[in-house]
Amino acid sequence: MTVFIVWLVAFAVLLFLALKAWEGALGGVVERWLPAQLRGDPAQDRWMVSVALAILGATFIVKPISMLLTLILLALLVWVGKRLACWALRKAKLH
Repeated sequence: MTVFIVWLVAFAVLLFLALKAWEGALGGVVERWLPAQLRGDPAQDRWMVSVALAILGATFIVKPISMLLTLILLALLVWVGKRLACWALRKAKLH
């Protein structure tokens, strides 16, 4: 129960900070980062990105080792996938 309360408090604080920072640097970063096809109503983008960042941040605060290992695993999978795709494109005849 204590972990859940800590997660809720961290989520609320991070959500508040993300919503407050949206008019500053965070909104500009998201506007540059998201492709045009994924951009929607700016008010919806604000809430969706802020909630997603708050969930990730709160989970990272509560279980940092699990999140770190997950990020390392995802990075390894992306690296291996990129290497396999490059290898496959070199082997394929593109003419």
